[in-house]
Formats: sequence, structure tokens, C-alpha cells
Amino acid sequence: MNKGFKIMLAVGLAGVSLATTTVVVNTNSSNITVVQASKRSRINKAVSIMQEEYGDSADVYYDKENDVIAIKPTDEEFEDEMIAVLDGDESEHDWNKLTKSIDDLSETIYDDCHIKTPIAIVNPENTDKVLYMSYDGESLYDVMHDDNN
Repeated sequence: MNKGFKIMLAVGLAGVSLATTTVVVNTNSSNITVVQASKRSRINKAVSIMQEEYGDSADVYYDKENDVIAIKPTDEEFEDEMIAVLDGDESEHDWNKLTKSIDDLSETIYDDCHIKTPIAIVNPENTDKVLYMSYDGESLYDVMHDDNN
């Protein structure tokens, strides 16, 4: 298994704990009001944690226009592996391990942060194109299983 896939798999399997932020307001009364953090702050937290985990191998950012947390490979080896996926030269076994780790990560974000936002691996050469997208642990799109390539 190549380095890039190992990094992505490790991040997904690490079970990143993404707890939501809760603010308690008006604690002087017997009724305590709990306000959940805004969607944007929860997304920022998820992006920050994911970026820390991916380090130099990928940029993680929120694409507001498409309402998706995007993972853009930046490490040369990881980029080459994503291009190999597009060219049909990547091992389906390795790709399935990577996509499973992304599914797990999307489920963790959905469950722990209550973020109803998909996670996508984008094409490093054209970030408008998605290679894989997952939401709440389920695949929404997989370029390896797209008959329209």
C-alpha cells in the first residue's frame, strides 16, 4: 500500500473525536439555556482537526459554494495516486481502504459534530472535480464506480 493511502487510512481509522461546542448562557437562573455552536463554527472545528491530521499530505477546506469539506492531495506521492485512480491504474483494494476511511470519518463528523456536510476527495489537478464523496458513512460518489468516466 502506498504512503498516501496509508496516511488517509490512518486519519480515517484514528476515529478523530470531533465534539461539538456548547455554550451555557444565563446560569444565574434555575433555567439553563444551552446554545449549540453555529454550523460554521462546527465546520471550522472539523476542518481544523482534519487539517492537523492530514498535515502536509493534503489541504482540507470548506467549499461553501458546494457545501462540502474538501480534501485536496498536496503530497506528490498522494497526488500521483489520485491521478492513477483517474487513469484506472490504482489498486481497487487500496482505493476501497481509502474510501472506507473517508466513510468512517464522515460518520464521525456527522455523529460527533452534527454537521450534515459531505466530505470529498477532490482531483488535485482540477478541484472542481470530485473523486470520492461520503456523507454520514455512506458513499455519495465514487469515480472508480462511475460509468461516465
